[in-house]
Amino acid sequence: MAVGLLILCAPAAASDVDMSRPEGHPRERFPLAVYVAPVADSVQETAVERAVEDWNVVFRSALGPAAFRWAARADEAAVLIALAPRTSPKLMGETEIGADDKGVIELPVRITLLEPTARGQTPRETLLYEVTAHELGHALGLPHTSEPRSIMCCVWGSLDFKDPAVRTAYIEGRRHPDLGSVSAQVTAHYKAFWK
Repeated sequence: MAVGLLILCAPAAASDVDMSRPEGHPRERFPLAVYVAPVADSVQETAVERAVEDWNVVFRSALGPAAFRWAARADEAAVLIALAPRTSPKLMGETEIGADDKGVIELPVRITLLEPTARGQTPRETLLYEVTAHELGHALGLPHTSEPRSIMCCVWGSLDFKDPAVRTAYIEGRRHPDLGSVSAQVTAHYKAFWK
């Protein structure tokens, strides 16, 4: 029997979703086929493509195989990505994901990215890259973390923004997102899941 899970998350509006056990993909499933619905804006398209390719670098370095490969058609994809108009001032993306009773993620995983707008000194293409990378992390089974610089930040309510060091680390992580920030997390997650 399948256990459904809906994760609504992005660095600016993360939900309080608890993954009670490791969820992921069997080793033989990699690389996962990704299809991106046509994007009219080439800057946005480049940001999404860069997030996919950067995940491949991190995943290969941490675990050996690439995380993703490109699918030519939606019906070939394990992960479907689409850009949609913004419907909430806070929510920036969502991942629809389900897993069976052993924690194996059901396919396809659906990611919806909401049209970004610049926030302060962070341009919209940086935000779209960050949100895409974050949602792809969920598509791989990664939960939120309490590490403020991480692309998978944040566990709801886990950061004390009154602490100047935490606030600075969080802002730096949003302005200059780095997928290397999840290398240890993805390594630990998949070593546990593949046992």
